[in-house]
Amino acid sequence: MEIRLWSVVAEDAALTVAGPGARVHETADAVFAAGPDATVVIVTGLRTAEDVRVDGPFPRLVEGRLTGGDGPPLHTFARMPDGCLVLGTARVTEAARRRGLLKRLDLRLDTPLPEHLLNLAGPVGQPGAAWIDLLPDDPAAALERFVGDWYADIPAQEPPAPGDGQPEPLRAFHRAAAGRAALYDGSLRLHPEPRPGGPDGTLVIGEGGDGTFELLIERGADDPPVYYHGLSDQPLRERERLSAYLLLLTLTRVAMDRPPEGLAPGGMAFADRAQARRIVAPLQRVPLRPLRWPCARSRLYAGPDTVALVGEDDADWFEVYVATRDRSSLRRLRKIGLDWASFDG
Repeated sequence: MEIRLWSVVAEDAALTVAGPGARVHETADAVFAAGPDATVVIVTGLRTAEDVRVDGPFPRLVEGRLTGGDGPPLHTFARMPDGCLVLGTARVTEAARRRGLLKRLDLRLDTPLPEHLLNLAGPVGQPGAAWIDLLPDDPAAALERFVGDWYADIPAQEPPAPGDGQPEPLRAFHRAAAGRAALYDGSLRLHPEPRPGGPDGTLVIGEGGDGTFELLIERGADDPPVYYHGLSDQPLRERERLSAYLLLLTLTRVAMDRPPEGLAPGGMAFADRAQARRIVAPLQRVPLRPLRWPCARSRLYAGPDTVALVGEDDADWFEVYVATRDRSSLRRLRKIGLDWASFDG
C-alpha cells in the first residue's frame, strides 16, 4: 500500500516500510523495526511540530544504526488511537546517555507537522503537563508545579514545620503539599515527619496504605536513596533518589487513588501490550526510571488533566491505573475492550 505523508495507517503497514525480514522490537513507549530498506520508529508523541523524543531502552541494532552515522533512512510515525500518523523521515539531533547506556534520542523531522495535526499527535508541553519539561533535571520544581495545578481546587493550609535534619527533598514536598491531607494518605502514605526505627539506623518516611511495607531513607544525605522494607527479605532500593521519588509517589497516588473525592474519575484495568499502548497513546511518559511498586516496572504517563500508571510484572499483561479531571477523556477507554477491575468514568 502507499504510505503518504500525514496519512494514518495501521501499525502493521507502518512496520512494512522497514522492508522484508525486518526485526521488530517493542517497548512500553515505542515500536522499532530495522530492515533492509529503513529503520522505523513509532512513538507516542512529539515535543514540537518538528521535534520528536524517543526514550529507551533501545534494541542494539537500532541504536547502532541511529548513532553510527550511516545506515538506511529513519521513518517516523506517531501512535494514535486509530492507527499511526505518518511523520516522514527524520534525523538524530541528540543522543543522551547515562552511565554509558543510551537513554534518549532527540529527532528532527525533515518535514514539520502542520499545526492542525500537532494536537492529534500528542505534543509535549500541552497545558496542564508543562511540568514534565522540567524533568529529569529538576524534579522538585516539577512536583511543585504539578501539585499546584492538580490540587488547585483544594485550599492550601500551613505546611508542617520541618524538623531538624530533614533532607531538602522532603522539605520541598511539604512546601508543595501545603498541608493538603490528600497528598499524605492513600495507597502510599507519607509521614509529616521522618521517624526513627528503620533497620541499620534508617528513617521511616512513609508506608504502604495496607501497612505491608515501610518507606526508608538513609540519614545525613542531601538526596538519599529510598528503600521498601517489607516487600522482600532485604530492603529493596528504588531506582530514583528521594527528590524524584516524591514526584513519582505523588503521581502514583493520583493514578491509583484518584484523589480527592469526585475530582478525578478513572479506573484500574488489566491490559495486554497492544491495549496498554492505546491507553497511553495521547500521553507523554514521565522521563524518570520506573518504580518498583506496585509492579516490578511501573511507568508513569501524563497529559493535560490525566495521569496513568502502567505496571509490568511479565511480558504479557499490565496493570493500568488512570485518573483524569476531564471525564470526557475517558470515552476512548470504553472502546478498547479492557478488563476493568474498577471504572467510574
